Amino acid sequence: MQQKSQPDKPVLLVVLPAGVIGGAETRALNLLKNLKTFHPVLLTQASIANYYLGAGFQVELFDEYGCAEPYSISFLNIIRYSRTIAVTAKRCNAGVVLAFMHNGTLFSSAGKSLGFHGLPVVGTVLGSISAYFKAEGRVPSWWERLIIRQCTKGPVSGLIVPSSGVRSDLIQNHGAVPDRVINIYNGVDLDRCRNMAKVGPSPYRSDLATIVSVCRFSPQKDFRTLLLAFKRVLEFHPARLVLVGDGGLFGGINKMARDLGISDAVEMPGFLVNPYPYIAHADVFVLSSFYEGFGNVIVESMALGVPVVSTDCDFGPGEIITDGRDGYLVPVSGWRLMADRILELLEGTAQRKKISDEGLRRAERFGIDAMVSAFESYIKTCLR
Repeated sequence: MQQKSQPDKPVLLVVLPAGVIGGAETRALNLLKNLKTFHPVLLTQASIANYYLGAGFQVELFDEYGCAEPYSISFLNIIRYSRTIAVTAKRCNAGVVLAFMHNGTLFSSAGKSLGFHGLPVVGTVLGSISAYFKAEGRVPSWWERLIIRQCTKGPVSGLIVPSSGVRSDLIQNHGAVPDRVINIYNGVDLDRCRNMAKVGPSPYRSDLATIVSVCRFSPQKDFRTLLLAFKRVLEFHPARLVLVGDGGLFGGINKMARDLGISDAVEMPGFLVNPYPYIAHADVFVLSSFYEGFGNVIVESMALGVPVVSTDCDFGPGEIITDGRDGYLVPVSGWRLMADRILELLEGTAQRKKISDEGLRRAERFGIDAMVSAFESYIKTCLR
């Protein structure tokens, strides 16, 4: 996994403590593969390292230093991860740290506060903190408030967020300094997405109408709403629901489908390195989240000509989709309207084509080049 750095470019250590591939992990890959003014080194977990191998940059593993709990925010775990980041930064001669997600930002920022390293840290917060606690039905504990403060007001040189809604939430509700928070929309590698969608024949064995969702199986995604909507769809239109992904709720989703009596129409192929044929050959893509930071997969589905129905959650989908023009937005937990919009697309050929065509045009606004350029420009300002 070792690769000598290029001396003519500053080394960017990208910190990504994650155990499952999702939107943030895909965004990191798109960024790392396309950097022009930095030489990237990725520090991540062994469980997802294969996703990045062969992409042309150096990969280091937290696991080699005994770091195996990427989502734990216990004091001892923070120390363990912070030290590993400092050791790796020194070994690869990094000039700046780019930390992904709140946990990566926490570990990197804490390491600087504790004196483990003196490098500039650019953090990222990829989702709404307020929406998370609202979905949890509680307020942050004193320890969680301290963690949030470390991420938003600690020694980070800047924070990158994927939507204006997330930026506003951090500033208005969590004390982030406006001048240190910048919104950079997620960039999708549209050409790669389209090329990967063409690999092999359709993964579906029949012409049955197909509704697909691709995401991490976590409570954030509100599978209950999606399954209730699909149950209603089946009352009017034969169809199948294909859920591509993995995560802690895999078994729970199966049980929900059985309890609703729709398990025979629900397929779960697991996590796929290339989910794009499943999206491209579907009739409708659905995202049922309680909250998002952006929604990469919405743009990817649009780019493949597949109409999207998404909850109008905080934040992201509403900054991508114009309801009724290039996709549909429905209220969070609004399974009845979600079902109605899905049926409208399944049963209305002209409307489906209109939404698909507008979605294709809209997707072009979120290409990879703009994101990479914005990241590089902002990181450079944090080096000064």
